Amino acid sequence: MELGKDQKLEQLEKVLHSRTLQNSESLKAFLRFVVEKTVEDDDVHLKEYTIATEVFGRNSDYDPRIDSVVRVQAGRLRTKLQEYYTTEGKGDRIIIDLPKGHYHPVFVCPQTDSGHETPAHATGGPAAGAAANGQPAAAVATADAHAGHVEGASARGKAVGLLLGGLVVLLCVAVAALYSSNRELRRRVATSDPSLNTEDFKAVWGPFVDDAESPLLVLSNPPLYRFLNEADPDTLARRAIELTPEQTRSLVEAPEFKEQWTGGGTPRLIPSLGMYTGMGEAIGVYRLTDLFRAADKAVLLRQSRHVGAADLKYRNVILLGSIYVNEWTRRLPSVESFNYTFAATIENRAPQPGEEREYKPRFDEQTGKLAVDYALITVKPNVSGEHAVMTLAGIFSEGTEAAAEFVTTRNHLAVLGQRLRQLGGQNGPPKYYQALLKVEVENGTPTTITLLSLRALPEPGK
Repeated sequence: MELGKDQKLEQLEKVLHSRTLQNSESLKAFLRFVVEKTVEDDDVHLKEYTIATEVFGRNSDYDPRIDSVVRVQAGRLRTKLQEYYTTEGKGDRIIIDLPKGHYHPVFVCPQTDSGHETPAHATGGPAAGAAANGQPAAAVATADAHAGHVEGASARGKAVGLLLGGLVVLLCVAVAALYSSNRELRRRVATSDPSLNTEDFKAVWGPFVDDAESPLLVLSNPPLYRFLNEADPDTLARRAIELTPEQTRSLVEAPEFKEQWTGGGTPRLIPSLGMYTGMGEAIGVYRLTDLFRAADKAVLLRQSRHVGAADLKYRNVILLGSIYVNEWTRRLPSVESFNYTFAATIENRAPQPGEEREYKPRFDEQTGKLAVDYALITVKPNVSGEHAVMTLAGIFSEGTEAAAEFVTTRNHLAVLGQRLRQLGGQNGPPKYYQALLKVEVENGTPTTITLLSLRALPEPGK
């Protein structure tokens, strides 16, 4: 079925106005651009550079080798399209697909082929002849099938037995080979990944992966409140905060608190100090442990509230989360160029040309959702001056997730490593530094991460 331009554009508008893409403005712009360009000229070759500059606002010096925004967004768009066509769009007559490997959308019209039964008299063979002679064709066909089954049963049984025996032997050989090579593969994983052998990786992660001791990864424990329930002891109940009727209605009617309070008196809140962490911090743990596993390096994981001063003195440490959620972030000595403030901003102590004195997050005016966050990557000496402390922290959890992504993905590491080498010049990349990131957020997910500023920090005794 040949589709016209109007049909393709009509389906485009249907997808763009779907609930699936309701809060995904960048994905809408991406899909509209590639579809309209394809409809205008079906032979058009949509390049990554063109999409980056015309859809995502990248400058003319955009380099797809170090900025993966188009590839990342294309993956998210494919996921959203699949979600749409398996839910609200499952009955659509036209499917818009974005196959992997290019950015040229294709349009598919799924059709169910209607099978046609062929009359028995139209076919040849014994059954047809028997029918012509007045003998029931079904009886003849059944007799023929039975005879063939009897003659071939023995041969098939032998063949199946031989095949199963061969498969068992092959399976045993494969298991033995995998078992014997497992240790060697794990040993070689660090050298087999090109991203672990680059100067960019070493500039950022060298001190952590070269140290004989495993680094300590400190996960934040923000001070949160939860509803008091019947299972809580009296010691906690005595610390509970009683809510006013207005506050009670506001909480129990909010979708975020749905079914968290089941009634039975006035709801009260108690502090929950060791149960929760942010989504960005949790994703950061996954990214960091995956990176160290690839480098054949173990990681120690500990909650912020269980960390002592000795932990930060005798090994390299990675702190996930800002001063609002990770108490150790603010308890360490501070000599940074950028600092978090308790007004939920990042202060620039010595602005350079083109920089702001203060960086404030931005929110969508209609939904109240976070739209732009800022984050810091800080590497500084620990309390003894013999090891390093890396802090990956946004003003909000989304910024923390972006900071962890920036130091664990190849393209972002290339940007950071190159800038560090430029900053250090002939002396090599600085050992201690701060990187300020701007993080664009869409529906709670970091999308575009931009390195705004990079500053070297002084080494102890210098």
